[in-house]
Amino acid sequence: MNMQDHQAIEQLQKSGNYRILQRLQAPDVYFEGQADMPRIGLVVDTETTGLDTEHDQIIELGFVAFEYDASSGKIYRILHTYDGFEDPKQPLSELVKELTGIDDAMVKNQRLDDDEINPWIEKSSLLIAHNAAFDRRMMERRLPQVKGKAWACSFADLDWQEEGIASRKLDYIAYQMGYFFDGHRAVNDAQATLHLLAQGLPKSKKYAMGELLRIARKPKLRIFALAAPFDKKDALKERGYRWLADFLNKNGKKGVWSLLIEEDAREAEETWLREEIYTQKSPMFQCKTLTAKNRYSVREFALS
Repeated sequence: MNMQDHQAIEQLQKSGNYRILQRLQAPDVYFEGQADMPRIGLVVDTETTGLDTEHDQIIELGFVAFEYDASSGKIYRILHTYDGFEDPKQPLSELVKELTGIDDAMVKNQRLDDDEINPWIEKSSLLIAHNAAFDRRMMERRLPQVKGKAWACSFADLDWQEEGIASRKLDYIAYQMGYFFDGHRAVNDAQATLHLLAQGLPKSKKYAMGELLRIARKPKLRIFALAAPFDKKDALKERGYRWLADFLNKNGKKGVWSLLIEEDAREAEETWLREEIYTQKSPMFQCKTLTAKNRYSVREFALS
């Protein structure tokens, strides 16, 4: 930034009538020095042929590998950046072309470089996505090596509303944090996600990556209210349960009401289910412990 730009920005900001956004220029280093407990993380993002995680395909994968301190969450060096296309062997929809800027010619005969991607997956301690419930499932189908890895989600795990940010969309959070970027391309979104994790959160001032690590390490419970009476659906919905239409019960029937809770809320939730839902029948609910290893994967919603 030259002196003239700096003076203009300073004058506009002093007026109180303007907010200045800076184009993201991803640095190579966020913190100088050495981490006390060095780990490697990957921020990943995918562009796909659609939103169906069972059938749609990845057409672009981007990631940023970085070194962080496992104790503080401080992000140190950028270690590697990858961006690659893959041919889905079918024409891209006009919506995908418009949204991503990717066209058929860009992906034709292209394939993700597994030899470059897999070593970084193997040595990473944590994968992060700004919608891990989508990106994890897409990647597990194409790159099975990620199945056993720990994941965190900058979209769902951080309480953006509590921090005074009304939307969880990545570009909106970036605006509120003072920068903008060219979105809906995989590596750009990955760089923008890492950049917000390297900042202090707006209200609490907690370091975003440190807070993400804290939340990712806490086990949670997913409760499945099996065979809940139909006339209790409104009470379940009001309580925060959502209907999983594709869940397959042991009796062959589909659908179950489910809720994600903190571990220390288990006793209260089980009491509520007994007293409010299964009032005239034996309770038929089950709990599944979730950690960073299985949360956001399809395995989160399966009872073994």
